[in-house]
Amino acid sequence: MNHLELQALRQLFFMTVEECTAYISPDNNLATWQQWERGESEIPDAIIDTFTKMIKKRKTHINAIIDKINNRIGNNTMRFFPDYASFLAVYPQGDYLEWKIYQSVAAQLYAYDLERLC
Repeated sequence: MNHLELQALRQLFFMTVEECTAYISPDNNLATWQQWERGESEIPDAIIDTFTKMIKKRKTHINAIIDKINNRIGNNTMRFFPDYASFLAVYPQGDYLEWKIYQSVAAQLYAYDLERLC
């Protein structure tokens, strides 16, 4: 993964550099994350592995929802949680990265006019 791909994935999951530092980076070092995004140092395997897992979960969610869309009759709405607390109210076992994955999926399905957000 290069620095541009790192930036693209961060943005795909609606995450700030600060959020990535807090929830993905093992050392919580903001300056180090910024160096990775500028291409000044190599991105550790642990960071790449975390994003790889997030991408796989995202694809799984998208495919499951598309299967439901193809088999349902009725409305096509999906929750969009404006903040983490709202997500936890519905999914109390969810974690911060799960919320970010969910939001990314919801936005993509909305962009493709497959779901409305509520």
